[in-house]
Amino acid sequence: MKGIWIARLQNLKRKPLVLIMMTLMTLVLAYVLSGGVGSQTPILIALDDTSTSKEVLDELNTFEEYSIKEVTKDVLYEKVEQDPDLIGVHLTQTAYTVLTGTETDSVREISLAIETAYSENAFQQKIIEMGGELKWLEVKENLSNQEAFQMNTSAMDEAQVFRYDGALQSLFGYMLFFVFYTISTNVQFILEDKRTGVWNRLKLASISRFQLYFGHLSFSFIIGLLQMLLVILVFRFVVGTNMYGALLEVILITSIYVLLVLAVSLLIISLVKTVSQSGVIISLLAVAFAMIGGAYWPLEIVQSEGLLAMKWLSPIYYAMEALKRITIYGETLGAVSTYLWMMLLFAATLISGAIYLLEKKSERGHSIE
Repeated sequence: MKGIWIARLQNLKRKPLVLIMMTLMTLVLAYVLSGGVGSQTPILIALDDTSTSKEVLDELNTFEEYSIKEVTKDVLYEKVEQDPDLIGVHLTQTAYTVLTGTETDSVREISLAIETAYSENAFQQKIIEMGGELKWLEVKENLSNQEAFQMNTSAMDEAQVFRYDGALQSLFGYMLFFVFYTISTNVQFILEDKRTGVWNRLKLASISRFQLYFGHLSFSFIIGLLQMLLVILVFRFVVGTNMYGALLEVILITSIYVLLVLAVSLLIISLVKTVSQSGVIISLLAVAFAMIGGAYWPLEIVQSEGLLAMKWLSPIYYAMEALKRITIYGETLGAVSTYLWMMLLFAATLISGAIYLLEKKSERGHSIE
């Protein structure tokens, strides 16, 4: 198995173009189509020289969905006047002003966050005035340990809720789409080794079938996973894309998706005779899966019942749905476990079936010889 990895690494070193191009295309397309920014809402904020306004600003900086830049009052009014779509906030000791030319959900959300911060600050100051700092620390600890009310919030009809994040839609969509090519290209080496006779020579060298398949598949899995990790980390920490605090969950879901794509790719090469045939089929399926799986556009805007019915055939659909729900909708891994288990079940089934077909094909080829 070690020899297989060495051979594959040497081949990758000689021909790294496919991996590099797929990664670059994912980064460029996701960046351009998401507007060139992360999903954080940019906000300009001007303060007066009071402790209250600074404390409110500190509170707003804890929200990942806001990209806050502090400016002077004059710059704030000038920028908002030049760009009506820009959101500006002027904070003072006792009040705040939101400056914008449009009334959007972002404006209402930031207004509510600021109002909440002012209310909490006023409550804190009142407690301090009455009982001092120690009393406030006691009250704060009690509030954190013993909630006065237990509240559950849910939409009246979850089926009608549609939340859209353009940055994540582009990122997840193109990442899932292009990694399909990367993994499939790597899995094709099994077919090439069988065609050239390398596979049979390795078997004669006391290498078990398990080691042969595991060596090839594990290498393809690692390459696909590394590509996706690179894209995710670049967008999270360089571009600043908001992943709603679910970075680790996103990595887990993408790793399961990589395994599913590996299984689909293995099934494809088990059904064809040449590498060129598998390349054509992979290209067609990758585009089809992306279209019906929601990689190019949200499935919530699709009106065709026929296309919606075919989404279950696409590996991209399961990963896309799980990724959006774990981030945009703020759900837990338990809530999306159905998609994860389905991906794992399909992966196990397809890998088993593909290996069986490949072995049958090898036996027929050997008997003919």
